[in-house]
Amino acid sequence: MAIVDHLTDTERLQFFRKARLLENKAKELSDVEDYERAGLLYGWAGYAYMQLQAWEDAGYNHGQSGEAYKRIGKWSKAGFGYGLSGEAYEKAERWLGAGFNYTQSGYAYEQSKEYEKAGESYRRAGECYRETGKWQEVAISYQQSGEACQTARSWRSAGLSFSQSGDAYKKAVMWMEAEENYCKGKIAYTEAGAYEDAGNMYYQEMLMKRMKMKKWSFKRLGSYMYDLVCGYGEKPRNIFITWILTIVFFAAIYLFPSGITYRADPESSNNLLTRLFYSLYLSAMTFATLGQSEFDIKGYIRPFIMLEALIGVSMITLFVLVLGRKMMRR
Repeated sequence: MAIVDHLTDTERLQFFRKARLLENKAKELSDVEDYERAGLLYGWAGYAYMQLQAWEDAGYNHGQSGEAYKRIGKWSKAGFGYGLSGEAYEKAERWLGAGFNYTQSGYAYEQSKEYEKAGESYRRAGECYRETGKWQEVAISYQQSGEACQTARSWRSAGLSFSQSGDAYKKAVMWMEAEENYCKGKIAYTEAGAYEDAGNMYYQEMLMKRMKMKKWSFKRLGSYMYDLVCGYGEKPRNIFITWILTIVFFAAIYLFPSGITYRADPESSNNLLTRLFYSLYLSAMTFATLGQSEFDIKGYIRPFIMLEALIGVSMITLFVLVLGRKMMRR
């Protein structure tokens, strides 16, 4: 039913009288437990109040319509009534009332096995609760949306809702619940074939696992280093950046005077820019484990050569594994 933007005073008075009459009659029918007709009249009253843009009265009457239909097991009609109530309260910026009625709408649609509609209602409840900053309620609503969409096998919608639930739990500092919802989001996105999104959910899941670990523990430090190096296997570019930083770091060590000498032209090692080039060259060759025979290497440099070679082998292997894993998922 379309909302009329411009009403004359006479029309507004007519709508107001009609709304009051319908509301009072609906109350009488509800008192005698004639919930079928009570639900219908509450709905009409709600529409009349919507024409007047009296959103709180509209929200109340549509909510009562949903309540009446729920009493007699008319779940689809109840879901529709609660949904209209949520919309009216949303326009009135009564966010808690809107969130509550959208939640009731979702529950009613679940009872009527209209799971996609249930998922949408729960999602809108989450959006309303977000306006209040009540992150736990936001998270629960999005989680319910994800579960309804999962039942409907609407996998992308389920993945999005579980992702939003995880984000809300993270804001509420509830790491375990956030991890659980990110995991569900990963599974849903995988079912939808959205592997990039599934990878993002896995990354968030691993972050939540780390947040649950004891602060300053070696286990948490190891997890943090794994994140820095490769983003838990989801960020190959991190490995490439680590390559560059490692090569530059060891080149700075090799740059020490008399650390290395170029056999073909020993005197060139006295020039700073030339030594810098030789150091980078040696570091890159060592990291790539290609070997070298062009330099005389002093004793104190050799342990660093061995260490960089081991790091290079590990990093190259890790890069191949991570890149291969991501390519296989595509």
